[in-house]
Amino acid sequence: MIKAFIFDMGGTLEDVIHTPELNKSCGEVILQYLAIHGIHIDMEPEAFTLHLEQQYRKYRHWGMAESLRELDPYSIWSQWYLKDFEVNQERLRTIADKVANLWERHYYRRALRPEAEKVLQTLKERGFKLGVISNTGSFTQVIEILHEYGLHHYFDTVYLSSIAGIRKPHADLFLAAAADLGCAPQECVYVGDTVSRDVRGARAAGYGASVRIQSHLTQISDASYQTEQEEADYPVSNLLEILKLDIATPITSAVQ
Repeated sequence: MIKAFIFDMGGTLEDVIHTPELNKSCGEVILQYLAIHGIHIDMEPEAFTLHLEQQYRKYRHWGMAESLRELDPYSIWSQWYLKDFEVNQERLRTIADKVANLWERHYYRRALRPEAEKVLQTLKERGFKLGVISNTGSFTQVIEILHEYGLHHYFDTVYLSSIAGIRKPHADLFLAAAADLGCAPQECVYVGDTVSRDVRGARAAGYGASVRIQSHLTQISDASYQTEQEEADYPVSNLLEILKLDIATPITSAVQ
């Protein structure tokens, strides 16, 4: 019997998109924030964002293809994103999570999927435990966004790669979330938007099922990971479809 649904954040509960039009404003926000903390980088905002984007891709390749590790915000920004600039490392250490938070909020445009809250509320009413597992380079951004969306109270556990030090598809993230919810892995369903991170991670951990919804990030995230022959147990085009699946049958109050 399925007792828990665990969700990805970006691309799943929320729509996330990056367009070139965001590069200038993203660069301006981060350069200005660094400057007020005494870190001055002489670079045009759009060019600065493109530089960060290049470093971001290198870091993500290292994290996905080589190690499945997630570094803390200071390590990411000092060793990867800003490694080509001379910066005051102690000041950067102090503000690194703030900078990481700004990157997540301004490099991408984020919006809660319209149907997300109804799905969470209905699953909760049916007796399911709920959780989140999210790959993120910030300690705080996902938690803040869940509060801003008014969704935080639905979740019994939240796992962030930045805090855990490992990233999806590492099975240990999925196993830890299941244990927190008092469930065996086979009693859990994971809902995400990628095969390379979400479907593979859920299967590696022995989850009862995986659900995948297409997002703006899916193709980019799955590119180069040879996912063409793989698919979730339940592909959906809208989160509301989850409520009609046989795995979402209401369970008794005894497991709440």
